[in-house]
Amino acid sequence: MIAEAENRPVGLRERSLKAVVWSSADTFGRQGIQFITSILLARLLTPAEFGLVGMTIVFLAVATSFVDSGFSSALIQRREVTEEDKTSVFLFNISAGLAMAAVMYGAAPWIARFYAQPILTGVTRLLALNLFIAACGAVQFALLSRRLDFKTQWKVGMAATAVSGAVAVVLAWRGYGVWSLAIQADVSALITTVLVWLLVPWRPSRKGSIKSLRSMFGFGSRVLSAGLVNTVFERVQLLLIGKVFGPADLGYYTRAYSTQQVPASVFQTIVSKVTFPMFSTISGDRERLKTVMRKCMVTIGAAVIPMMVGLALMAKPIVIVLFGSRWLPCVPYLRILALAGALWPLHVANLEVMLAAGRSDLFLRAEVVKKVLGAVGLAVSVPISVLAMVWAMLVVSVLCYGVNASYAQRAIDYNIIAQIKDLLKPLLSTTVMALIVGTIALGAKLTAPVLLLAGVSTGVAVYIAMSFLLRVEPITHTSYELIGTLTRRSPSVP
Repeated sequence: MIAEAENRPVGLRERSLKAVVWSSADTFGRQGIQFITSILLARLLTPAEFGLVGMTIVFLAVATSFVDSGFSSALIQRREVTEEDKTSVFLFNISAGLAMAAVMYGAAPWIARFYAQPILTGVTRLLALNLFIAACGAVQFALLSRRLDFKTQWKVGMAATAVSGAVAVVLAWRGYGVWSLAIQADVSALITTVLVWLLVPWRPSRKGSIKSLRSMFGFGSRVLSAGLVNTVFERVQLLLIGKVFGPADLGYYTRAYSTQQVPASVFQTIVSKVTFPMFSTISGDRERLKTVMRKCMVTIGAAVIPMMVGLALMAKPIVIVLFGSRWLPCVPYLRILALAGALWPLHVANLEVMLAAGRSDLFLRAEVVKKVLGAVGLAVSVPISVLAMVWAMLVVSVLCYGVNASYAQRAIDYNIIAQIKDLLKPLLSTTVMALIVGTIALGAKLTAPVLLLAGVSTGVAVYIAMSFLLRVEPITHTSYELIGTLTRRSPSVP
């Protein structure tokens, strides 16, 4: 009876809603702690010290992609998974994690010479430990995502983020500089892996097989290839900024990027963690998959687009209030990146529906096309300035949304014109909000804290009012449900 209930639409809805709640709690909780930690660290460390860690990220990200090799996604996507499959992936992950950690350890002096920063030898070697530690818990996390068990992920994530953040702040206060950031990453990985082993009952058996890995390699290899392409082109900006412009400029860029990531990655992570396993459960019903995808797009757009536009408008007072005036050079970057970030969760939704439909071939093709566009943008902008690079990222992000929607259309027949039509009301509400808040930001002579408070409160009020006027369903429905809950009666939604 339970299995039958889970197969009915209401079963999927209930499990999906529960997954969204716990995934949101996990993401908001971790991002909130990380953000508070970053505020404290930004006042204790210099932009150059943040830039030094940013210089290693591209190398570590590529190594991380090889450690997983797409097998975690294959475990989630498969309808039936055997114990042999799980153990095979586990053995592969720890072997690859150990190998990649050794490669990074050996390459550390070369990375330091590449940037002309001798301290990077030790920093890179310390960060390389992450590769093996994280690999030890990768299968357990995949199994949690497969079961839509984000409550356990929330417990693990909150503990790891809080403890590692506290360690980093104490070390930075004691004068450890860049080392506090490297140690923070290792502590977070260690706590995460230990806790996931304690909370997830699965243990590897003695039997793994090459045959099992081969059966997942077709799907996993395309995810790996797409992931590698995506990782290289996402992180190559850090490599180029660090090499061409130096650690201080890289520090300003990473501060803008990480601040923009607070709202953008919250929704992006929730969308990615929930939609892929949710879409995978209905991948055999194309019409139902399209219907769920449309609802996801409107809900995501109604929440993310106004938030990111508001961040762009309020960038200067946000930086002053949170990080201090010495971080003001990052404001132009933050404004542009915030606009680009408005599209990121929509990118993710289109990509996840391709994977859920089993079309990792389309996923890979889309990534290749997008990276060609990204390479052109970098080639044109790098000789100019960091600001030119950020503008190029915005242009490329808009073009890439078109690419993702185009390839997703082949999987579920939901094209970009239909997507934009579905998002038209949230876009119009956001435009009105932006005009009013922008006028306040440009014309009002207020202190940074007062301007921030006035801009945020006005923006929220105007956007909600416009949403009710235009009947933006995700906003109005949520509001009616909240009113009904507060007044202890069933909401009456017109």
